[in-house]
Amino acid sequence: MVNTRSLFCRCRAAALAASSVAALASTLNADAKAAASLLGSWDYVLRHDVEGQPQAAFARLRGEKGSLLWLTCQRQSLDGDQPPVRFSTVAIAQRQYLGRSDSRGRSTVYWFDEGTPEVGHWLYRDRYGQIPEAEEVRTFVEKLSGARSLTVELSNYRFETQKLEFQLDTTDTKNVADRFRKDCGDILRESAESSQISTSGSLAIEPWEAAP
Repeated sequence: MVNTRSLFCRCRAAALAASSVAALASTLNADAKAAASLLGSWDYVLRHDVEGQPQAAFARLRGEKGSLLWLTCQRQSLDGDQPPVRFSTVAIAQRQYLGRSDSRGRSTVYWFDEGTPEVGHWLYRDRYGQIPEAEEVRTFVEKLSGARSLTVELSNYRFETQKLEFQLDTTDTKNVADRFRKDCGDILRESAESSQISTSGSLAIEPWEAAP
């Protein structure tokens, strides 16, 4: 059973991640505080705060039918009197309207290469489906780093599925996964160390171990 705090965290992560992904389009074009780069087939952005500390990392890969795979890790200040909220998520954007899911999400099937299909409860907003749980995001990125392909069956508000495929260059994807893990570790660790305040009631995400 999903408890109340978990539901709150999932909804909050979905809202923050959706707004972050939507805003990133302009960041990829121009942002004085972001270091944008092309890592093979991936777009990658590392954004810093005014003090020069890493604040957000975004990775983007284009798939079929105009779809996009996003990896997001961020700390975001919503109120000057509150510690920053920190979260990581995997999101897939595409052109068809999917509608909003409830706080429990919709069952979403995905698999890497020819492996066994996995089922997760993804949250949906408009044209996005996303993984809100930190541990599932961590596992997803670990499996992604060694994969040649990713297939996802997104579910719309009628529970009709749409299959999307992403072809992965193994070298590019491993480099992006390693970079993302390192940057995400720095972002979440910086946030935790700077606030020194419990994340109870917000997104309790532990810092990732940085890649060697």
